[in-house]
Amino acid sequence: MDSTEEQRLLDEKIKLFKEWGESGGWKTIMFPDLLEDLMKVKSMPDGSGRTDPKTVSSLVRAALNAMYGGQLMPPIVHQEHISSYQSFVQKDNFFEQKQIDMEQELEQLITDFSGKKDHLFRGLNDAKFMLYSSLQRDWIWEKREARPTDHQAFLERLVANARLYCGGALAMYIQQHGGDYNNDICVLSILQHYGCPTPLLDWTYNFLVALYFAALGTGSTIPRSAREIDHYVSLYYIEEKWFAPSGLRAMFEVSLKGNLPLIKKAMRFHVGQLKEYLGIMASFSKTFSDENLENFTNDDEAALRWAMRTFPQAGFTNYICEIEKLKPIPVSYFSDRDEELIPIGLQNNQNVINQEGVFTWNNSPGFPIEHMVREQVQQDNPDASHFYTHCFNISKALVPYILARLQGLGINDEFVFPEQDQKYLRGVADAIFAITSAEFS
Repeated sequence: MDSTEEQRLLDEKIKLFKEWGESGGWKTIMFPDLLEDLMKVKSMPDGSGRTDPKTVSSLVRAALNAMYGGQLMPPIVHQEHISSYQSFVQKDNFFEQKQIDMEQELEQLITDFSGKKDHLFRGLNDAKFMLYSSLQRDWIWEKREARPTDHQAFLERLVANARLYCGGALAMYIQQHGGDYNNDICVLSILQHYGCPTPLLDWTYNFLVALYFAALGTGSTIPRSAREIDHYVSLYYIEEKWFAPSGLRAMFEVSLKGNLPLIKKAMRFHVGQLKEYLGIMASFSKTFSDENLENFTNDDEAALRWAMRTFPQAGFTNYICEIEKLKPIPVSYFSDRDEELIPIGLQNNQNVINQEGVFTWNNSPGFPIEHMVREQVQQDNPDASHFYTHCFNISKALVPYILARLQGLGINDEFVFPEQDQKYLRGVADAIFAITSAEFS
């Protein structure tokens, strides 16, 4: 390690130790010698603000290394409490990060990302928060795991109650707005939208919408916390191509490939009908010869394409989206964009349409999605980098600038929430969740 890197690392360790101390840690130090040595640590005389290594004793270095070593490990994640990040060093375990502190940096971010439509974005108004779904937060707060409550059974009852409650009011709303109330993900998406805890997490294809949600509800832009991470909001993004292998289309194709013999049998039946029809049309006899039709029915890719176009109308999409089928899948995502063959019906209200909404699925009752992704990647390929999830940490001091900038671009409350009258449907969603919870009390 060269001297420049050594200096950078020492400064980072000092910063983390100071954050810890000013957050109540000083009172817990039981060694007078350590306190005395800490008071002797000084900055370089050149005014750079860097720590002078000559003033750092071996005892202080040992304390710094212990603190820093703890931050190099992921937060302790347990299904009985909500975890959060104590520092950006700790957050490095899950994300490739970049800090944004200047207006010019933010403008460059807007220039680089506002036109991208092949990414999933999510804005969060506090950088220390982990990516828990609303159901996970409820599951932990209500100690459902300790009762214990069967997670799959709970979700199945939640969806069933949503279809039946209040004479099927929510089901009728879904159907009237282009959704399918027989599809479990469609039902969960509308419950999520109206504030009911679900295993879905909201993302968007629109960078500016995610930036709006990062700034929304931030409160004071001058936090009193000593920890650097508390001074930032976060904007996460994932290139869609990395999620695609776990998406609905991939699940659909895997299921179809497992049933190719049945699909080909159905194809041959339909081709037989086609041959009878074409037999009376001499002009087609050469193009649709017996040999050509036989080759077609033996082509696996052709069979899959045929099934992709045929099976959704037969309810196969709903079959794949049943809670029972999804529960074994750790992480996935659901979108109706460019999915004319396997639509779910997620664009079922004006808010989701304007927000360009897309949803991620996490099958764990208590582990946040970044934990699940990291575990899955390390299990599948221990040598691979899991950093396909990226994070921009944006200074809260920039929040007023962000809101003003977005207002000028037309990204405001009126655009993001065009469906203003939600009180009734939020009440319905609350009641559905309360009924389901009572069944498992």
